[in-house]
Amino acid sequence: MWSSSGVARVSKFARLVGAAVFYGRFMPSFSRIGYGLRRLGWNRMQADFSGQTWLITGASSGIGRALAVAAAAAGANVLAVARESVHLRDIADGLPAEVAARITALPVDLACIDEVRALVADLAARQTPIDVLVNNAGVLLHEHSLARSGHERSFVINLLSHFVLTQGLLQDAAMSADAVVINVSSGGMYTVPLSIEGLDQRDAQRFSGTLAYARHKRAQVALTEHWQQQMAAAARAASAPGQVGSPARRCYVMHPGWVSTPGVKRSLPVFWKLQRAWLRTPAEGADTILWLCHARPEPIAQRIWFDRRPRPVHLFSVTRQSDCSESALVDWLREQGAV
Repeated sequence: MWSSSGVARVSKFARLVGAAVFYGRFMPSFSRIGYGLRRLGWNRMQADFSGQTWLITGASSGIGRALAVAAAAAGANVLAVARESVHLRDIADGLPAEVAARITALPVDLACIDEVRALVADLAARQTPIDVLVNNAGVLLHEHSLARSGHERSFVINLLSHFVLTQGLLQDAAMSADAVVINVSSGGMYTVPLSIEGLDQRDAQRFSGTLAYARHKRAQVALTEHWQQQMAAAARAASAPGQVGSPARRCYVMHPGWVSTPGVKRSLPVFWKLQRAWLRTPAEGADTILWLCHARPEPIAQRIWFDRRPRPVHLFSVTRQSDCSESALVDWLREQGAV
């Protein structure tokens, strides 16, 4: 018979082996190596987002900051959302005056659903439709903590806040007729199936920050399918019989590869130390988001965009064995967020 300590050692060893296999398989593709090789075949992107209004969450650092700067440089008016108002103000440091003037800081704590609802109300009242919404904010926490709502904190930041934000903007007609919504996922979602269980882990004794993060990122893939179907149905309903080419909103999910960000350094210090020479820059991580907004390719079901191409959302058979549907996930999130 195994003792409890023996089982724990075996379990830890199995996790280490699994992590080694995962990182060994994906390191060439998800790192700068894969990005550098693939970009050789890309055409130069000359994006012009003049007149567009972008809303980017998690915009104070990393991919979000790089994206905000690039979008503003291409003419977009960027609403940069993050909790740290000090870091938000630093976004404009060193930028040309005309670019800095197109970035507006909106301090919002995405761990507080009341603040997210207030943001939706504020945006609706502005009567300036959002043309691009990028649900980028994300955290991987190793210490368990609860948000003011009673939900586990990373669940609120990674998933519930973005659900409430996106649903609110759609319901309040605060998005343009041809708006683009992009959910920033992670390659970690390849390790888990879709499941409601464990998304909101309120039991500190059972909490695993890494597993919770992967589950949240898998759920983002399912939400993208839901929103894209919803958007396509709304476009069909709004079109007159025989009408062709009516504007339609589009929703994509992407993953940026392995990127050197403050969040990665803080949450995965060993991984960051071992891989930092091969990690992508934040600008490289943001590239596919910019490309999607520029090219607006036709959405493809059950695909996640990576390095400007649609990729399968499942690489292992075990992740196909979901115990819930997209509609069940949406209904559950509506209950959690009272949407």
